[in-house]
Amino acid sequence: MVYFAYGSNLDEENWALWCQSKGYDAASIELLGPAWLPDYELVFRYQSRLRKGGALDVRRRHGTAIPGALFRVHDWGGLDAKEGVSGGYYRRVSVTALTDDGRAHSATTYCVCDERVRDFVAPSPEYRQIVTRGLTRLGHAHDGFVAAADGGSAPANPTAIFAYGTLMRGMRSHALLAPRVRRAHGSARIVGASLIHIDWYPGLVLNEGGSVHGELYEVDDVAATLEAFDSYEDFSGYGGEGSLYRRSLVSAVTSSGSMLAWTYIYLGDPDVFPVIPSGRWTGA
Repeated sequence: MVYFAYGSNLDEENWALWCQSKGYDAASIELLGPAWLPDYELVFRYQSRLRKGGALDVRRRHGTAIPGALFRVHDWGGLDAKEGVSGGYYRRVSVTALTDDGRAHSATTYCVCDERVRDFVAPSPEYRQIVTRGLTRLGHAHDGFVAAADGGSAPANPTAIFAYGTLMRGMRSHALLAPRVRRAHGSARIVGASLIHIDWYPGLVLNEGGSVHGELYEVDDVAATLEAFDSYEDFSGYGGEGSLYRRSLVSAVTSSGSMLAWTYIYLGDPDVFPVIPSGRWTGA
């Protein structure tokens, strides 16, 4: 089973010390790597006696993603005890976590129980340090966490869109994207994927060894942009049924480096459509 962590459990040192003090095995969870929880944001709305201040929770927010990590869980006992599940402090919830290779992972995370939710509760300096250390270890930025710790709402992240088909410049639906663009980064590509020719539009499918070429754009109103694109791409949400595409995260490479970006992965059977060998969409 897989667990998505977003708070103090990102910090290996803090987890090991807690397990040692309570008699649990720190090796009961095994780090798999960085991941993101899409369409959620961090909030401090729970008073923790252990932390002497606020402790993190998550709540739904369309168009942003929480940085964290995935762990393989060998025994839930230590996690449940640390999160106070038996006392009604946090509860387990099923979520979809994303990794930057375009893949989606069924996972479990913890949310504060409704009866424990309060208005903003500022975290202690020690708790800030623990979470920041964990985020740094995983190569994540701190801005979303800092905004939440200060009682605010973080800017949407990521802000970039990797377009590879009809949304590209000169293609039939670029007008849906163009007014929303803050910055165009030009040509980009992703690896570990292939492009298939479905009809008047292509589909991106995950495929070891392949690469797909497209364009990278940063947009202003990420939530509004993704709402429009979700509808256009027939994505009904994480956990929803009947989607033609899934909104995913990829590492898009440009001439100046790489950037985390949203894109859409085709969910149908790819074997019934021809592969585009070049990985480039030039129109139907």
